[in-house]
Amino acid sequence: MFIFILQTVWLFIGELAGKGLDAGIIFKFLLYTAPKLIPLVLPLSILVSSIMTFGRFAESYEFAAMKSTGISLQRAMRSLVVFIFLLGVATFFFSNSVIPWSEFKQYNLRKNLAKKKPALAIGEGVFNDIGNINIKVDKKYGENDQLLDKVIIHQKARDKKNRIVMKSKNGELKSSPDSDILQMVLFDGNRYEDVKSTDPKEMLRMQHAKVSFEKYIMNVDLRDINKVDLNSTEHNTYKMYNVKQLNDTIKGSELKYDQEKVSFGDNMYKRTGIVIIEKDSVNAVHKDSVASLGNPLNILTLKNRKRALDISITNIKGRRTTLENTDNRFKRIEKKINHQKIYMHDKFAVAIACIILFFVGAPLGAIIRKGGIGLPMVVAICLFLVYHFIGIFGKNSAEDGSIPPWLGTWLSTMIMLPLSIYFTRRATSDQGLFSFSLKGFFVKPLDADDETTDELAPITDVDRQSTDKFNALSDTQLMDVVKNYRQYDYSDGERSLAIELLGDRGITEERLKVLGSFENKQYNRAQEAYERFVKNSKKAIIYYIPTLIISIILPVLNNNVEMSVWLALSILIVGIVVSLLYLYYLIKSFFNYQSLYEALDKKLDFGGILAFLLLGMPLYFVAYFYTLRNAKDKIKQLN
Repeated sequence: MFIFILQTVWLFIGELAGKGLDAGIIFKFLLYTAPKLIPLVLPLSILVSSIMTFGRFAESYEFAAMKSTGISLQRAMRSLVVFIFLLGVATFFFSNSVIPWSEFKQYNLRKNLAKKKPALAIGEGVFNDIGNINIKVDKKYGENDQLLDKVIIHQKARDKKNRIVMKSKNGELKSSPDSDILQMVLFDGNRYEDVKSTDPKEMLRMQHAKVSFEKYIMNVDLRDINKVDLNSTEHNTYKMYNVKQLNDTIKGSELKYDQEKVSFGDNMYKRTGIVIIEKDSVNAVHKDSVASLGNPLNILTLKNRKRALDISITNIKGRRTTLENTDNRFKRIEKKINHQKIYMHDKFAVAIACIILFFVGAPLGAIIRKGGIGLPMVVAICLFLVYHFIGIFGKNSAEDGSIPPWLGTWLSTMIMLPLSIYFTRRATSDQGLFSFSLKGFFVKPLDADDETTDELAPITDVDRQSTDKFNALSDTQLMDVVKNYRQYDYSDGERSLAIELLGDRGITEERLKVLGSFENKQYNRAQEAYERFVKNSKKAIIYYIPTLIISIILPVLNNNVEMSVWLALSILIVGIVVSLLYLYYLIKSFFNYQSLYEALDKKLDFGGILAFLLLGMPLYFVAYFYTLRNAKDKIKQLN
C-alpha cells in the first residue's frame, strides 16, 4: 500500500504542489485515494503473503512434521481457506460501498483543489487557466519565481470568446502569493485583439488591433476563484455508484441508446424523401403511376437536370457526413456503457481473484519450499504482473467492444483459475512445480512399463499343432519365440506353449524374467505408443477440419452477411471448443510420437519437433500424413 500511495503522490503531484495546502488536506486526499488502491493491492498482497508463509513452512519442514502426524496439506490450509473466503466476501462489500464513497470524495476534492491558489500554480512550458486568462511561460526564475520569461496570455472577453492575445519577452509577478489580486507586469511585447463588429461587411474584413508596449500592467481578480469549499460535493460519475446503481444506470443508458438509434434511423429515412403512404389516404399515390413516369430526370430541362443532380450529390455528402459523425458519437456512447459494465463486473472479479490467487500462492510456496522475501517475492511479482497485464489487455479490448465487457473483466481471473487447480493438485500430491516433461499431463504412462502379470493365454487345440515345430527348436530359439512372438506373428497361445515346453526343459518363468527373455518391453512400448499415436492423431484430424472451416467461414460471414450477435457468438464458442479439443489431441499425439522414438532408443531431433509444431498447428493435414507414414516405417523397421 505504501508503494502504491507513493505512486499516487507522483501522479497527482501537479495538483498538490504549489497551492498552499496544509498537511490535513493532503492527508485527506491520500485517505480518499487509499480505498481505490485496494483492488490492486489486495490480490498482490494475498499472493505474496501466501507464497512467503507456505514457503517458510515447507522450508522449515513444518509440512513434513504435519504429514507425519496425519495432517494433510488440505487440512493445514483449512482455516486460511475459510479466512480467504470471508476476505473475498468482505472485499466485495468494500468495493461496493467504501470505494464509491472514497471515489466521490476524492473526485470532488480534486476538482476543488484545481481552483485553489492559481497564482502559485503557473507551470513552466504549459498553459495554465487562471481566472479569465490562459497563461504560458517558458521559464520562471528569481528568489520567489516571480520573474517570467517569454509570456503568452490568451484573455477571454465578456462573451467568453478568446479575442485578446498578448506576447511579451519577459514579465514579473508583483502581487503577494496570498493576495486575491494577481498583478503582472509585462515588458517589451505586443497586444493583439480581434475587433467585433455588428456590420456583416465589416465582419468579412476580419479587423483586428495591434498595440506594442514596453511595459504593461495587468490585474486579474481572483476573489471568486479563491472562494473554494474543499468539502463541496457537486460532481458525480459512474465510479461513485454501487452495483445496484450501476445496473440501473447501464439499463437506462442502453435504453436511451437504443431509442437514439431508432430515432436516428427514422429521421434518416424521412430525410431521404421516401414517404410511406397509407392505402386509405385521400392523397395516396399509386406505385404504378409513379413507375409509369420512367426516369424523373426526363421531364426536366438540361439545366434543371444538372441542378437536381448537384442537389442530390450535396444531400448525399451531407448524409454521409451525418452518418460518420453519428457513428463516432455512438461509438463513444458504447464505450461509456462498456466502461460502466467493466466497473460493475470488476467489483465481483476482485473478490474472486483474491480467492484464486491464494490457491495459486499457497500451493506454490509449498512446492518451491522457499520463504522470506527473496525468491517468493520475485515469483509473486512475476505472477501478479501476468495477471495484471492480462487484465489490462482484457479491459482495453472490452472498452472498444472487441470482446464482451464481462469477458474482459474476468479474463485474467479465468486464466489464473486452471493455474490454481494445477498448483493445488501438485502440492497435495507432493510433486514438484513442473515435471521434466508435460507428457504426464496429457498422456498416461505406457502399460509396458508395469510388471507383467503371471497369467498366460490359454493354449488351444490350434496352438497345439505347433508342438512338433517348437520341439525342433533349441532352448535359445524357444526363448526368442517367447520374447519376440509378435514379430514372428505367433499368437498368445503359441507363446504360452513355448513357455510350457521351456518349463519341461527346466527353464521356468522366473528364469526367463531374470534373463530378460519373458517379454520384449521395447517392442510392447513401441507398439502401444504407435497405437495411441494413431488413435489420437485421428481424433486431432477430426477436430482440425471443423476448426479450419470455422476459422475461414466466420470472418467471411461476418463481413458479408448480417448475423445476429447470438449466432456469431454461438459459432465463435463452437470454434473455440473444437480448436481446444484439436490442440489437446495434437499435443497428445505429439507425445505419443515422441514415446515411439524413445521406445526405439532414439531421440526426436529438433528439426522434427519444429516441423511438427509449425506444420501441426495451421497445416495439420500435412503433418498428419507425414508423421503417420513415418511412424509406420519405424514399426516396420522394428519388425
